[in-house]
Amino acid sequence: MFESTLGAAAAALDAMRLDAYDHLSAAEQIRACEMLGRLEARVKAHQLAAAAAADRSEAAASIGAASTGAMIANSFGGDPAAASRLLKQAAKLESASATQEALARGEVSLAQAELIADKVKDLPGEPTDAQREGCETQLLDDAKKLSLKDLSRKADRITETFAPDDVDKHENETLAEREKNARKASYFWMADRRDGTYKGEFVIPEAQGEMLKNALEALNAPQIKKAEDDPALAVLDERPTYGQQMAEAFCTLIEHLPADKLPDTAGVGVTVTVNIDLKSLIDGLKAGTLSTGCRVSAYEARRMACEHGLLPMVFNGKPLPLDCGREQRLFNRAQRRAAERRDRGCSFPGCDRPPSWCVGHHARRRWAEGGATDLGELVLICAHHHRVIHADEWEVWFADDGYPEFIPPASIDPRRKPVRNSRFRPDAATPTAA
Repeated sequence: MFESTLGAAAAALDAMRLDAYDHLSAAEQIRACEMLGRLEARVKAHQLAAAAAADRSEAAASIGAASTGAMIANSFGGDPAAASRLLKQAAKLESASATQEALARGEVSLAQAELIADKVKDLPGEPTDAQREGCETQLLDDAKKLSLKDLSRKADRITETFAPDDVDKHENETLAEREKNARKASYFWMADRRDGTYKGEFVIPEAQGEMLKNALEALNAPQIKKAEDDPALAVLDERPTYGQQMAEAFCTLIEHLPADKLPDTAGVGVTVTVNIDLKSLIDGLKAGTLSTGCRVSAYEARRMACEHGLLPMVFNGKPLPLDCGREQRLFNRAQRRAAERRDRGCSFPGCDRPPSWCVGHHARRRWAEGGATDLGELVLICAHHHRVIHADEWEVWFADDGYPEFIPPASIDPRRKPVRNSRFRPDAATPTAA
């Protein structure tokens, strides 16, 4: 009977072609995703029950298999680790029958079911069967409306259902133990790939992970435009993936670490300088070297000079620096506020990034060329377009009305007609030539 029943389920799926979902309406596609998720949960419940039954009956021995896990792995997929994980999941859910039944009805996902089973099993003290049942029922009800993460947080306080006076203490103890284990499990490594990139991996506690993720998402600029939508041929020709955006945000975070707040080593701070000849800095024809030995292009050195307090150490053909950049070369808070009022965000044509995503750029003359750090030289520009103007040699001037205009390189516009950002002050926009 079971073969005919399972065969009928397989036949029902066979009747549904994979390309059929392309012909559904948006509402139907959304509903199909939900229904298939619930169907997956129901199938998983039966798979776990079958594995548990085979393990109890020692079915593996009847075919000479070394273990139930080996038998399952050999029967389909060939993945011993997955088979072992399946048996552990089955054993876990056997102790939470109501949760197992909810999974079989497609009311909870496997991840939710495992979380509930774990929480009910690890209740503190000596709860009665009725109390365990009450906690399980409550969590199953919560699972219908809470995300997995919120369900986990609610489960940390589930003792409220039978010991309200002790719930705060239990939650605190649970979190303290979790934090201690997280510290033990934490690690970090990074390695030079010797192709201009580094790679790495880390595991850190939840709180610090949330802090890092929040910072990166705040730095993430989601609206980098495609080349055809941008007056410049952007460094990235296509819209970056989420991973590329987060990597760019991570680089920005690293570049803006407050070196003066980090500890010194043997009296030497962690500040990284960029060593470059003055002529190379101005002409952009020769690479520079970080104090760590890393080589960077001249345009990257100039960008760092504009954006960071860690400015280049400039040489004039001699071993001693001609000028060592200081924080005073950066625009101060008052100048920034004035520029924010004028520019209202990135001043590059077509960009809509807000002031909080922008850096101060020396417009007419770079500081290396003798430019002054005063308001008459300051334009706000986002990190992406800052790279664009340094890489493609855009020029900036101020029109008679005091607003910045950008002169594209001849490779983009042979006439080099000035253009400006019209988003914030449409009445002051430079007309587009026919």
